Order: sequence, then C-alpha cells, then structure tokens
Amino acid sequence: MDNKKRRAITAVYVNVFMIAFAISSNVFSTVLPRITEQYALTPTQTSNISTMTSIGMLLANLFTAFFVDKLDKNRVLGVCMLFTAVFQFLIGSVPPFVGLLACYVGLGMVSNIVNNGCSSYLSDLYDEERSRYISILHAFFGLGSMAGPQFVNLIIKMGLAWNQVYRTISFIFGISAIAYAITMVFIKKPEPLVGKVEKGVKKQIPWKELFGSFNMQILCIVSFLYAGYNMLSTYLPTYLNDHNPQMYPLALTANIMTAMSAGVIVSRLANGFVSRYITARNHIMYVALIGPFVLASGFLVDNSWYWMVVCFLMGALCGAIYTAQFVMACEYFPHFSATATAMTGFCSSIGSIMWNKVTGYVATQFGYGTAMVIPVVVLLVVFALLLATKKKAERIDKQQKA
Repeated sequence: MDNKKRRAITAVYVNVFMIAFAISSNVFSTVLPRITEQYALTPTQTSNISTMTSIGMLLANLFTAFFVDKLDKNRVLGVCMLFTAVFQFLIGSVPPFVGLLACYVGLGMVSNIVNNGCSSYLSDLYDEERSRYISILHAFFGLGSMAGPQFVNLIIKMGLAWNQVYRTISFIFGISAIAYAITMVFIKKPEPLVGKVEKGVKKQIPWKELFGSFNMQILCIVSFLYAGYNMLSTYLPTYLNDHNPQMYPLALTANIMTAMSAGVIVSRLANGFVSRYITARNHIMYVALIGPFVLASGFLVDNSWYWMVVCFLMGALCGAIYTAQFVMACEYFPHFSATATAMTGFCSSIGSIMWNKVTGYVATQFGYGTAMVIPVVVLLVVFALLLATKKKAERIDKQQKA
C-alpha cells in the first residue's frame, strides 16, 4: 500500500477521534444539570467540575508542548484515545464527588492531547493542504457536537440515568482505539510530509522563536479570551433550564445546542473556501464583532424557537474561530505544529480555568443570566485586540514572505 492511501486511512481514524472528542465535550454540558442535581451542587461547586477539566487540559498542553513533536504522534493518539474511554467509564461509575473531579482532570488531559494531536498530526501529514484538512477535521468536531446532546436526550428518554451516557460512549471509544491500533499494524503508519522525527536525532524546539513571535503572542491572547466565549456552550443549557424550566426543558436545550453544532459544521466546512479570500486573522476579527449582537438578541427576545436560530447563527459565525487558531499556529511553525498548537491550547486552558471560576462566582452572586454576559464581552474584546494590532501583524507577514 502506498503512502497516499495510508495517509487517507489514517486521516479517517483521526476524524473519528475528533468526533469522539466532540461527543465527550458536549455530553458534559448537556448532562451537567443532572450531575448538579444528583450531587446537590451549588453553582460554584458545579463550576469546579469544568475547572478540573480545564486543569487536565492545561497539563495536556504542557505535555504536548514539550514532548509530542518529539514522539510518534500516530501512537500517542491511539494510547490517549484508549485512556479517554477508561476515564469516561470511571465517570460513569458515579464515584464520590472528589473522585468525580479527579476523573475529569484525567479525562481533560487525555482527551485534549487527542484534540491537539489530531490537528497537528493532519498538519504533518498534509503540509500545505493543512487548512483544507483541518477545516474538515473540525467540521467533524461539529458533527460530534451535534451527536452528543442528542445521545444524552435519547438515553434520558429511555429512562436511564446520566451516567449510562458515559458508560456507553466509553465502550464505543475503546473499540475505536483498539481498531486503530490493529489497522496500523496491518497497513503500517504513514510517513508525514513534515515533522518527521528521525531516529537517533534529538529534535530541538525553538522556544525563543515561539515565545518571541508577535503573531503567536496575539494568537495566545485570543485563545485565552475565546475560552470565555466557550462558557456559552458550557452553561447555556443550565441557564435556560434554570431561567424557565417549563419553556426550556432539558430535551429542548439539547436541541438548541444541536442547532449550534449544526452551525459549527457549516462554519468549518466553509472555512476551507473562505480561507482563499480572507486571512484566518481577519476572519476571527469580523465574526468577533458580529457575534455579540446576535447573541445579545437571544437574551432579549427570550423565545425557544428564536434561541434555535441564534445558536445556529453563533455556531456558523464563531465555529471557525477554533479552526482558524489551529491553522494559524501550524502556519507560523509548521515543523513544530504540536508545540505551537499546544501553546495556544495552554492559554485556552488557563482561560477556561479563570472564566469557569468567574462564571461560577457571578452565577452564584447574581444568577446565570448575568454570567451569560461574559461571552458577549470577550468577543468584543477579541475584535478590539485584533483591530488594534492589525497593521503590525500585516507588516510582519509581508516581511516574512519577502
């Protein structure tokens, strides 16, 4: 089998792993009201679960930054996918709250290595075609995001408890990891176009260049702020259900989040086309301006069907921000794609920890409605930052191309 076919088969598995990561992430936000109810948690305690997940993601980004570019990414993905299934099974066993928090740390770590690893591995496999393949990869993330809430809805309609969701997906993901390992034995792993680690050669990561890059500095700040926007997908179902449980039952909030995921798919599939005419940086800047006004209208109208429209539009507008960040990081440092994406991921994890704590505090003191202002504000800050640094960034890009 030639290398092109091996790359194609491997890319299929990488997309499956991204779907798995997305399902795992979106299952959490949808079952969070049930977890809160079973463990009798306050809003602050509820935010601790997200904080523990973010701590795990933080550890994952440290590991990725220091080691993944030096390791076999093919093998790293398979091992971490298997451990993702293990931690999901442990969460499904409904441990004591302290044990639950520990499991979410572990799940956040291994699943985020899968997340970063998928993007950086495809970047290595396809080099200058990375934008197209990463856009497709992140569209599959949207597909998994749609499947997650609907799967929770199905389990609950069957009269089963929330933990059965985790038990079921742990089995499916575990089988996927084992199938991947067996397939790699038979076809042999593909040779990447960039980022290959030569045997006996120690790969040196250019830390000075990475930290000194103005573009990377701005991208890291954007990643930190974008974590605040992600509080929308984490807490919107809880906010709506708490705000008006009759108008927004759990089944309906699952559909609302599915609408957002559908918008994400549209956004990321379109990104490969849009990137031909507009830079990833400008793309982020424009949608960060439009998004807050669309989101604010949802809170003002306060209608279940209108929230479907708003969430679809937010997914379609802001869904590609996540993809654009990965593409930009890989473009800045193509031979150190895992390290570059891990740097942005590290900042995102720090942001998730901070924004989760802020959201939990604001929700406790003033209610979830006030806390939902956070995603609106951070998007406006992202727009202001990118607008203020636009000329300098463009000047640097011209110098590097010259």
